Amino acid sequence: MAEHHQAPLRAAARVIYETVYPSEEWTPVPFDEAERLQTVHYRNAVSAARYFQPVEQGALL
Repeated sequence: MAEHHQAPLRAAARVIYETVYPSEEWTPVPFDEAERLQTVHYRNAVSAARYFQPVEQGALL
């Protein structure tokens, strides 16, 4: 998900990740590491971010 056109999606996923998993009690790695490892926590945050993208970006079409 590192491509430039996906920067808003990545930013949204980061916000969701850091809100839902606020500390090491919830997830053992920070967002960047979770992204690199494709952890279940990261994948869940990306899925949530995709769900809430504006319709004009095609996410809900």
